[in-house]
Amino acid sequence: MGKKVIGNVAKGNIIKRNVSRENISKRSTLFLMKKRMKRVIRRFINRMISSRRYRILVFRYSLAVIISAIFIPMMLSLVFAQSAEANDGSGEVFYKYYHRIEVVEGDSLWSIAQQNYLAQEQTIREYIEEVKQINHRYSETVYAGEELMIPYYSTEFR
Repeated sequence: MGKKVIGNVAKGNIIKRNVSRENISKRSTLFLMKKRMKRVIRRFINRMISSRRYRILVFRYSLAVIISAIFIPMMLSLVFAQSAEANDGSGEVFYKYYHRIEVVEGDSLWSIAQQNYLAQEQTIREYIEEVKQINHRYSETVYAGEELMIPYYSTEFR
């Protein structure tokens, strides 16, 4: 056993402790192991950051965060905007239903649309486009005897 001087002699901070050689070697071994582990971890992190795979991974996560930050608020605003449009303040709620009609002589798509569309929901032109889309049509020509599926609006829930 020997005495070890710990501290700065110039400042007068001298502390003497009894330290065995085993204790010194254990401490220095732990210190060296710690230092080596830090170096190994630092090297691993530097290699990882400089690798192409890491840069691609960071790019993908960044892209996902940016897309989420843009699209989530957009979708929420669309949902809330549609619910606000559905209730226009008149107190009436209109439900959309579909029924099949048979075209009679003298009917046109415009006359059918004028009888069934709801001015509060859409224009007559939009209604006609919707009827054409539902019935897989490209023109507005209809013939007597044809059946069309048309949407209509009602305040009663069925």
